[in-house]
Amino acid sequence: MTAMKIAGPAGNGLAPPEKIRLSFDPGREDKPRRRRRAGLMKTLLLITLMIAVTSCVRARTVGLRPLGAPTYAYEEASIDLPGGEPGVRLDGYFTRPKAEGRFPCAVLLHGKGGWWRAYLRYARELAGRGIASLILDYYSGHYVDLEGLSVPFEHRRKQFELQNSDIRAAAAAFSRRPVCAGGQVGLIGFSLGADKAFRTAAAQPGIKAVVAYYGPYDYVSFIRYRVNAVHLALAGEEALRWKSYLEKNSPLTMAGKVEANVLLFHGVEDRTIRAAQSVRMLAALMRRGERSARMKLYGRAGHNFVLRRGLSAERSDSLRLTVAFLRENLTPKTGL
Repeated sequence: MTAMKIAGPAGNGLAPPEKIRLSFDPGREDKPRRRRRAGLMKTLLLITLMIAVTSCVRARTVGLRPLGAPTYAYEEASIDLPGGEPGVRLDGYFTRPKAEGRFPCAVLLHGKGGWWRAYLRYARELAGRGIASLILDYYSGHYVDLEGLSVPFEHRRKQFELQNSDIRAAAAAFSRRPVCAGGQVGLIGFSLGADKAFRTAAAQPGIKAVVAYYGPYDYVSFIRYRVNAVHLALAGEEALRWKSYLEKNSPLTMAGKVEANVLLFHGVEDRTIRAAQSVRMLAALMRRGERSARMKLYGRAGHNFVLRRGLSAERSDSLRLTVAFLRENLTPKTGL
């Protein structure tokens, strides 16, 4: 089930008026007929005004609440963690509450553009509310050219799977740090990082919480939406094999293996990755049975809304929900 309501131009709910043939003879028209005619004209005018007004209204998100003030200062440092192969190290940035003790921990997985300063702002917001985090630069171990038309398929597939292995290894290593309560971590993925979060959780049953922002989960529909048909027609065999691999191994196909509870966010006005991607993923996750899956859509928001300085109400609300979700799922029942 979704955790929000959208109010906006969903239709005026009025059926079109029937066709009525009117004749007008000032000498013969009686007063009741004139009144009926005037009433009809008023109704038509009202319908016209309603259509004009609702067509200009933008969807808005109901129930936005602020994050609230931080309760901790924070401290941070650059660290490195082991990758999936011997000798491979991944760069990371560690942010934690400036206090003694153990805290819920999360691994932040960046989008296709790599990690930038906005992720640090997000991590500091978490630390101020008692959540320690690792921003993992998963490009620093193995890099994958996702869109090139001439990259050999086997090389790309191997790099892709090694990159996923790097993320699993780094997340496991981070969970063993003394700061992490219960030896657990959650995953927070942004765009491509949301794809990576589900792949990691499907392979590691120990992951207890996944927060996914505006990710691609069903590559059949995603590629159809993003890739021009002419572009596909010109693609060679290697690129078409890569397309088929992604479609058969979409996060959507792995939903049944994800044992974590899940919180999804998406902007209704996202034109990079449509909100329908999160809707499909939610439906697949809800078929798991006991594990929970929730979603919140933001009516005015586009792609990367939580990392940009605009839409502060939507950003703050998603952080508030994320903090509560991580506390709920990553705090051991017997204490820290």
